[in-house]
Amino acid sequence: MSAILTILGMGAGVYALRVSGLALRDIAVPPAWERALGFVPVAVLTALVVSGLAGRAEGGPAPIGAAAGAALVARLSGRMWACILSGMALYWLLRLA
Repeated sequence: MSAILTILGMGAGVYALRVSGLALRDIAVPPAWERALGFVPVAVLTALVVSGLAGRAEGGPAPIGAAAGAALVARLSGRMWACILSGMALYWLLRLA
């Protein structure tokens, strides 16, 4: 019963956010808030990656090494496709070793 109440509560919260966004569509958002909200997708992606790497004791060094290598490639090249490709290649190479 607790899981059902949790799901209903989360659904009500999402519904309230959507309705409030529709009701307040004519109100302008301050520029500082717009800049801050621009970083939300990056922050969520970072949280997902870090939480996924933090609990990987059974995976060995492969996930962390692949993430570090992909981060280096992203920093040096500035291209997302190179980051993804190198991260996947490093992950599979480290898993084979």
